[in-house]
Parts: sequence; C-alpha cells; structure tokens
Amino acid sequence: MTANLTLRLDETLLRRLRHIAVDRNTSLSAWVTEVLSRAADELDGHEAARRRALAALQNPARVTSGPLTRDDTHAR
Repeated sequence: MTANLTLRLDETLLRRLRHIAVDRNTSLSAWVTEVLSRAADELDGHEAARRRALAALQNPARVTSGPLTRDDTHAR
C-alpha cells in the first residue's frame, strides 16, 4: 500500500532532484522513495548498534590480570 505525501521544496532544489532522477532512469517519486528507504535502514542500524553499545557498557569485560607493563603495551 502506498500513500501520497506533499512536500514544499524550493524550485531550484526540485529541478535538481528531477534531473537526478532522470539521470538514474527513474521517476522522482521512485528515487525519493529509494533514498528515504536507505536512510531509514541506516538509521535503524545505528539505533540498534547504539543500544548494543549501551548494553555492553552495563556489563563491562572483567580484567583478570594486573595492569600491562610498558614492554607488554609496546610489544608487537
């Protein structure tokens, strides 16, 4: 199911977006849908990674040995 969306865009920007869509051999509507879909997927991924990182901070890894010596730190 699709729904209509009304946007107010500057004429210059709209003209540029139409040219981009034509260059990609698609309609402006299809191109905007693709761009917004990729943006939503990316943002969802960032949010999931953020939640995992915050959860990891709640359960930090335990250090079983003492501090590293200078030589251990710089050993290759």
